[in-house]
Amino acid sequence: MTGFENHAGFTISSSKLQVVEIVHKDNQFVLENVDEAFLNESINLEQDKETKISALLQGAFDEILVRNTLKSITASFSLSPDVFKIVQLPYDNTLLHQDLIEEFRWELSIMFPDINPADQVIQYIEIEKNRLIDKNTSIVISLSRKYIQIIKDFCDKNKLKLKFIDNIHLASERALSAMNPLSEKGLVLSVYLSGKHLSILFSFQGKPASMKVYYLQNAGDIIKFISAELDSNQYLNINRRMLESAFISGEELSVSMINTLREKLDIPFIHFNPFVKIKPNPKLFENRYYSEKFNAFSPSVGVALRLA
Repeated sequence: MTGFENHAGFTISSSKLQVVEIVHKDNQFVLENVDEAFLNESINLEQDKETKISALLQGAFDEILVRNTLKSITASFSLSPDVFKIVQLPYDNTLLHQDLIEEFRWELSIMFPDINPADQVIQYIEIEKNRLIDKNTSIVISLSRKYIQIIKDFCDKNKLKLKFIDNIHLASERALSAMNPLSEKGLVLSVYLSGKHLSILFSFQGKPASMKVYYLQNAGDIIKFISAELDSNQYLNINRRMLESAFISGEELSVSMINTLREKLDIPFIHFNPFVKIKPNPKLFENRYYSEKFNAFSPSVGVALRLA
């Protein structure tokens, strides 16, 4: 991890602020902090005023600082799926990067007429055709500049240097890739539960191949949506027998729910631990977030490990 600096990874949800801090100490990387604080009231990043969001985030951060002062000045953030527009689109691999961005911006303006395309920051993951997919596509991720400004203002107020902002599932996926070698083999299913959103991502040979986010009316929809993506995926020629492994993570994800999904879907989901390969500060052995709720912190680990 050449070029690594002490790094705090934050995750913002509607109800809490989470942080994982990884520091370089005595020529090794150490997991220094794992913590969370509930917001004084729930926030809706899309609808609430920026002043309210900022005040609630600051209150939660102050609570965390009372318990543990950060050693990092560099910070990255993962945000819930509801603030992103995520679509998979065909792309022309002869186009230059900026031309692709403009093409995707136009496509998004057609698909989501309620957004201002000029106000969107767009990134994309290129997926070249392979034996599972018969055309070049891209996973396109769009985020309003409004959210970037809220986070930048938060960092400026707290003398933090903003490095990255990521989608909560893609951040979790980075932690998974770093911690579990099974995630690099064959066809891999990754599922992330975040409030009322279910994010489903397939990777092939360690690279994303398909991603879709569903809104959940109720928990009963989870099985239906995962089955649909396995049995009739819009882009991939796959079936559940082709899965090499499957991972699940998310907020407030109970062991009983994971066991039910394993049974109903006949998929041996792995409840992975994003801390397993990072040496912990000994004080964390008494931290229940580290020992019991590890899976919920996978996005914070992912952004704290991110280098580029």
